[in-house]
Amino acid sequence: MKTTFFYAMLILAIAACSSGTNTSQTSNESQNTQPTVEAKVAVIEPPAEINELLNKHTCLTCHAAAERVVGPSYVDVAKRNYTADEIVSLIYNPKPEHWPDYPPMIGLPKVPKEDALKIANWIISLK
Repeated sequence: MKTTFFYAMLILAIAACSSGTNTSQTSNESQNTQPTVEAKVAVIEPPAEINELLNKHTCLTCHAAAERVVGPSYVDVAKRNYTADEIVSLIYNPKPEHWPDYPPMIGLPKVPKEDALKIANWIISLK
């Protein structure tokens, strides 16, 4: 009898917690479809040409536009206010002391300067 009562109460508690409906929500709250700042950042998609370069030069192995992967997000790099030339220089000769909370980046000296500059300018545009 105690076991049956326990399971009945457990089922009721689970059902109450997982109902998913909140009837106290006002009509203004339910109509608010504006994404939060985090949601806006999460949907950053590089333009096709930039995405192709990021894939070609394996940048997306460690970086993503809006979130930390192995290295910092491109949005976080943009917040550092580097110039395009500084970003290009860091692609070739990374400075681990600039990002001490991340594993050191391996330099990518084979990335053509034209490609690196396009990537750098896109990163700067994320400010």
